[in-house]
Amino acid sequence: MSEKQMILAVDDNSISLATIEQELEGEYEVIPLNSGIRALQFLKKEERKPDLILLDIQMAIKDGIETLKDIREMKACKDIPVIMLTSNADKRMVLESSKFNIYDYVLKPFKKRELCERIDAVLKKVSEKQPAGAVVKETRSLLELEQEEKK
Repeated sequence: MSEKQMILAVDDNSISLATIEQELEGEYEVIPLNSGIRALQFLKKEERKPDLILLDIQMAIKDGIETLKDIREMKACKDIPVIMLTSNADKRMVLESSKFNIYDYVLKPFKKRELCERIDAVLKKVSEKQPAGAVVKETRSLLELEQEEKK
């Protein structure tokens, strides 16, 4: 039997982290961590790297964007696909994180089916060697439309 794909879930909200773990158990090996600092420590010490990282944008001490930037600077981790999690619909934060090649983002609260579909889609893109950023490009287009409407 092949081992399950590993997902690193990083969120400083214990309820969100428990929800992610509960929603994905059985399908993936979920490693829950409650801070960006702990995620970076895990990535530095573990030989087996996660197949995907779910990373909350808004966290205390070291936010998701700072954590993502540090992940991208780690040679062994720079290509790990990342889905950003955010509880607000601030497209500017998603665009900021897109500078570091995220594959997708999910608004919290999320439904299990939506999260699983997004994860599956990203893992499929990776297996097909497709580049990151398609969803973020759509977000950028939406932001441009909103700005034009304000004129």
